[in-house]
Amino acid sequence: MEEKLNDQEQVRFDKLQKYRDLGVDPFGKKYEWKDQIRDIRAKYGELTAEQLEADKVEVNVAGRLMAIRRMGKASFVNIKDEYGQMQAWIGINVIGEHDYTVFKLADLGDIVGLSGTLMKSRTGELTIRVEKYTHICKCLKPLPEKFHGLTDTEDRYRHRYVDMIVNDESRRIALLRPAIIKQIRNYCDSLGFVEVETPVLSPILGGASARPFITHHNALDKDFYLRIATELNLKKAMIGGIDRVYEIGRIFRNEGIDTRHNPEFTTIELYQAYGDLQDMRTWVEGLFKSIAEKVMGGDIVHWGDNAIDFSKPFKWISMCEAIKEKTGIDFEQPMSFEDAVKLAKEHHVELQKSWNSVGYIINAFFDEFVEKTLVQPTFIHTY
Repeated sequence: MEEKLNDQEQVRFDKLQKYRDLGVDPFGKKYEWKDQIRDIRAKYGELTAEQLEADKVEVNVAGRLMAIRRMGKASFVNIKDEYGQMQAWIGINVIGEHDYTVFKLADLGDIVGLSGTLMKSRTGELTIRVEKYTHICKCLKPLPEKFHGLTDTEDRYRHRYVDMIVNDESRRIALLRPAIIKQIRNYCDSLGFVEVETPVLSPILGGASARPFITHHNALDKDFYLRIATELNLKKAMIGGIDRVYEIGRIFRNEGIDTRHNPEFTTIELYQAYGDLQDMRTWVEGLFKSIAEKVMGGDIVHWGDNAIDFSKPFKWISMCEAIKEKTGIDFEQPMSFEDAVKLAKEHHVELQKSWNSVGYIINAFFDEFVEKTLVQPTFIHTY
């Protein structure tokens, strides 16, 4: 059954024939653009209106219309490309009656090409004075209301592409992720680690404790598991003689799902022959410092109200020492399970019936009193 269009979608759909009547393909063709908005701002943003007028700086951008302010025979629009947003002025006396008629069919979300010269508006905003307007692709779905964007958490996670259109921070994070992964590769490669690609389908269930996805191999008439870890095959690579090996790979776990857990996700596993825990400590600390410097642009990374400092050596502290710092309780001293339960009750730490050793109590104390206080990079050892 065909999906019924709402009123706004129907209006946009009805415009498709009007584009064709004007000789314009509503879903476009190749467009040759040459400028990105962030580069234009960086290079020309500080120039005065007089300098721009004298230099006659020509630009050609492509992107999505995020705002339209029509004023008869002239209009202002905001166009947004991969890395930025910019104002443009479109006048019928400049682009011509035909192209302005095409522009009047535009809706928020449409993808267009704008070429022209730079100027400053009356308010001092860097603006493109459009000399050629090109319709590239019609957007048939209305964008979320511009002042509030896509705020519903479930909608944001179900429709990532819409979230990236209207929320600049979401798109920034999406672009940051591949940059981080690229730097992880560069760092590992610089230390002599070899990246390998191992099978996603496995005839056995192993490598970690998790519920698997099961699929069927028709040619072999046998069930296979989507891997829940890359561990086993990476260890086989070491057995085969690759002393330093890693894989950035997709993992599948058929378990719960929420905003922090997905049934499929990416991990990195890394193994080094002839090393010990301190080698891994050095590797991790160096990795985060390299990402901060190469990707984030400095040793200080801001997260909410916190400034995370990657320039200093990471703190190295055992779980019991960390608990003692916050509570004064020394779990490294000999202690019976009953004594630990008594301490938990005294400190209002929730207990579970299945717990049968002091270790469970230590972990509960850590979760309750320590974890939320960890802001700066910290290694918790002797788990």
